[in-house]
Amino acid sequence: MNAPYRLLGPSDRVRWWQAQVERVVPAIVTLVLVAAMTVPIFASVPILPHLGLLGVFVWATFQPGLMPPWLAFLIGVACDILFGLPLGINATLLPAVALFVRLVEARYGTHRYGFDWLLASGVIVAFELLQWWLLALAGTHGPLTPLLVQAATTILAYPAIVLLFASIQRRLQAAR
Repeated sequence: MNAPYRLLGPSDRVRWWQAQVERVVPAIVTLVLVAAMTVPIFASVPILPHLGLLGVFVWATFQPGLMPPWLAFLIGVACDILFGLPLGINATLLPAVALFVRLVEARYGTHRYGFDWLLASGVIVAFELLQWWLLALAGTHGPLTPLLVQAATTILAYPAIVLLFASIQRRLQAAR
């Protein structure tokens, strides 16, 4: 809609507001998932999946226009701040994931769920290995095993996140 807001009719204004809400839903849902990762769980290894990574991956797969790399960067900054990581670890890796998913989607187009899950598994393992390497570069070197446990739980959580995001997307489309 190119007309100024004050010139829009009531039904056009409703559609305009619905479009604005639709644009911010992926960011808000992903940030809520990131905040959910800060819930205190008393375990010696990070058993929670990396929900921010899953949020960026799934939204970039299903709605690439709603998860641009700059938004993935901002979510990465929020991850780094909330998790107490050196600033730039997730802020570097999450936009790279969004860009990689866009490249794969442009190359392969539509495909089956199994391909998505296999691709997600590879991206998750690569993400965790790169995160471990970047943490070592930042001077926060630790064992690799906890990150691999987190990678496994993230891979296992993929179907639940896809189901959640699909239901959110259906509700957004039903509201149109």
